[in-house]
Amino acid sequence: MKRAMLVLLCLTAWPALAEEKWLDAYNRGVSAVRANNFQAGAQALQKAIEEMPQENAAQRVRDQIFTYVPHFWLGIARLNMADPDGALREWRISEDQAAIKNTPYYAQLQELIGRANSEKQRRAQVAAMPAKQEANAAISRALSAQMDAVTAGGDRSDTYHAAQRRLREAKALSDKGGLDVRVFKHASEIAEEARDLFANAADDAKKQRAARPPKSNPVPERKPIDVVIPFDEQPQPKPFVQPPPQPQPQPTVPAKQTSTPPLPKTEVKPKVAEPSPEQESEALVAARISVQQYRRRLVSLNIATTDAQRLDRQLTPQSDPNLIRRVLDEIAAKERDLDKKAAAISSKPVEIPAPDPTASELESAYRAYAAGDLASSDRMLTNVLSTRQSAEAYLLRGCSRYTQAMLTRDGDALLASAASDIQAALRINHSLRLNRGAWSPKLIAFFEKVKSQ
Repeated sequence: MKRAMLVLLCLTAWPALAEEKWLDAYNRGVSAVRANNFQAGAQALQKAIEEMPQENAAQRVRDQIFTYVPHFWLGIARLNMADPDGALREWRISEDQAAIKNTPYYAQLQELIGRANSEKQRRAQVAAMPAKQEANAAISRALSAQMDAVTAGGDRSDTYHAAQRRLREAKALSDKGGLDVRVFKHASEIAEEARDLFANAADDAKKQRAARPPKSNPVPERKPIDVVIPFDEQPQPKPFVQPPPQPQPQPTVPAKQTSTPPLPKTEVKPKVAEPSPEQESEALVAARISVQQYRRRLVSLNIATTDAQRLDRQLTPQSDPNLIRRVLDEIAAKERDLDKKAAAISSKPVEIPAPDPTASELESAYRAYAAGDLASSDRMLTNVLSTRQSAEAYLLRGCSRYTQAMLTRDGDALLASAASDIQAALRINHSLRLNRGAWSPKLIAFFEKVKSQ
C-alpha cells in the first residue's frame, strides 16, 4: 500500500516538475535578454522551446497566467548576436503559431523584422563593397585605355569596336549587380578584357602610323611666261570711196502691233545649306554615360547633383581627349568617395529598444481579469505598483476592484478603493479613456463619474 502511494505521488509530481523546468528556463531566458546577456538568454530560451515548443498568449501554470512567446525573445537574442537570419527564422515560427498576434508584442515584432532585414541588407552591402569598388576601378582603367586608343587613331579598327562592346557589357553588369559579389567580379574580368583590347587597338594604330612612308612635298615647276611688248602701229590713209545714190524714201503705213504684257519676274531664292549635325566621338559618349551614372548615384544617396551638372557642362562636341580624360578621372575619384560614405553610413550599429519591463505583467493581469480571475489580477497589479507608478496599472486595478464590488454583497470598501485607483491613474495621465466596445456600460459610467469629481 505504501509503495502504491509512493508511485502515485511520483506520477502526480512529475508534470509539475516538468512545468517548473521549462517555465524556469523561459523566465531565466527573458530576464537575460532584458539584461543584454544575449548568449545566456538564447541558451535558456532554447531549452524552454525544447520542452514546450508551442507559444501561448494566455499560458496557465497553476494559478499564474502569462504570455509564453519564447521564439519572440530568442529572435531578439539572435539579432543582437549578429545573426539576423536566425532572428528572422525564429520570428517566422512565432508568426506561424499566431499566438503573438493577440499580444502587445506584435507591433514591436513587425518593427524588429524590418530592422533585421535592414541589418541583413547592410551586411550584404558591406560584403559586396570591395567587389563593387574593384569593378568600378576596372571600368575606369578601361575608359582610360579607350582614350589612349582614340588619341592614337585606333577607333576605326575591329579590335576597338570589340573592346567597346565588352566595356558596355561590363557597365551593364556593374549597374545591375546589386549585392551579388559574383556579378561584380565578372564585370571586373570583362572590363580588364576591354582594357587589353583597347591597348591592342592603340598599339596597332601606332605601328600602322610608323609603317607609312613619309609624304614628300615636291616643288612645282614654274612655266616660262611669254612677255609681249606692244608697239604702236602707224595709221594708214583710207582711200576715198564715192557713196552710192540714195533712193527716195516711200511713205510707209505703220502696221498694227499687238502689245503683249511683260511676263512677271520670279525671284529665285538661293538655297541655304542646312548645317550638318556635329558628330560626337565614342570617348565623349562614354564620358557622358559615366556622368549620368554618377548623377543617378548622387540621387540615390540624397546628395545634390550640382557637381554632376558641372561635369556635364564641361563635355561639349569640341572637348579634346585630355579634357575627357580629366572628367573621367574626377568621376572615378568621386565614386570612390561615395563608396566610402555609403560604407560609413551602413556600418552604424542597429539599436534594439528594450521592451517595457511592466508590459508583460500588465498583459498577464488583463488576461486574468478577462478570464474572471479577479483576485490574481488584483495581486499582479499590486506587485507592479509596488515597483513603479503606472497609470495603466492603477486604472486596470480600479476596474478589477469595481467588478469585485459588483459581485459581492458588501462591496462599499472595494468600490471606494476602485474610485481611489481611478483617481490616481487620472492624476498621472488625465487623458485616459475606456473603450466602449471593450468595457461594460456600468463600468464606463462609474469611470466618467469619478473623472468628473
